[in-house]
Amino acid sequence: MPMLLETGPLANALAALALGFGLFGAQIGALNGLGWIWARLDEDLREKVSAVLAFAFGPKVAPVDTLALLLFANLLIGAVLAAAGLKLPSIFILSFTGLAVPVFLYYRAAGRRARELELALPLALQQVANEMAAGATLETALKKVAGSAPAPADVEIARLQRRVEVMGIDEAFAEMARRLDSRSFTLTASVVRVGTSSGGRLIEALKSLSRTLIEIERLNKKIRTASENGRRNLYLMSFIGPVVAIASGFVVDHETSVLDDGLGQLLVGIAILAFLAAHVIGHLLTKANV
Repeated sequence: MPMLLETGPLANALAALALGFGLFGAQIGALNGLGWIWARLDEDLREKVSAVLAFAFGPKVAPVDTLALLLFANLLIGAVLAAAGLKLPSIFILSFTGLAVPVFLYYRAAGRRARELELALPLALQQVANEMAAGATLETALKKVAGSAPAPADVEIARLQRRVEVMGIDEAFAEMARRLDSRSFTLTASVVRVGTSSGGRLIEALKSLSRTLIEIERLNKKIRTASENGRRNLYLMSFIGPVVAIASGFVVDHETSVLDDGLGQLLVGIAILAFLAAHVIGHLLTKANV
C-alpha cells in the first residue's frame, strides 16, 4: 500500500494560510476585474443600475461590491453543495438559479422604482407649476420641489435641475426622458419643449399635463386590478412542474433516485427554469398600460 504523507500542525497551518491568501487574492482580483468592467459600461447604464440598487438597498450601496458579493456567495454555495455530495448538474442548476434570482429581483426593483417615479411625476409637475406661478424660474422651482419630493423622485428631480443648469431646459428634459425610458417622461419632455417655445405658456402646459397624467394613472390602476387575478393564477400554476419533479425523487420507488441520476437532475433543472420563465412570461403578458 502506498504510504500517505503525514501532516502535522505546522503543515496544516501553512495549508490554511495558503488557502486564505489564495481566497483573498481571488477576491481582490474579482473586485478589480468587476471594477474594470463597470468603468467601461455606458454611463447611462451605470447610473440606472446605481439608482436601482440605491432604491432597493439604500444610497450607500456600492454596485461593484454588491456584484462581487453575489459572485462569491454563489461560489460558496457551489462548494457547500459539492461537499454535501451533489453531482455537477445539480450544482450547475442551483448555481445558475442563484445568479438568476438576483437578476430577477433587480428587474423587479427597477420596475417598482419606475412605478414610484410615474406616481410622483404628476404632483411634482403641479408643484413646479405653482412655484413658477409664484415668480420662480424653472431651475429654482425644480430645486425647491426636489427638496420636498418623496424618494426616488427627489433624486431624479435634483439631477434634472443640475442638468438644466448645464445643458439647458430642452436638452435636459430630453436626456431625462431618454435615460428613464418612460412614456410619461417622454410626454413631459415634449410638453416642456412646446411650452418654452410658445411664448411663456409653460405653466399652463405643466398643469394640464399633470391632470392628464393623473387620469392616465387612474385608468392604469383599473387595468392592473383587472389583470392581477390572472397573473396570480399563472404564478400558482407555475409551481406544479418543480414540485412534481422534486417530489418524484422521494415518493417514487426507483433503483436510482431522480435526484441522483444525471437525466433526472436535468429534468428537475428544466422544471425550475420553466418555473422562472413562467414568471417572466406572465409578467410580460399581463403588463398593460394606457
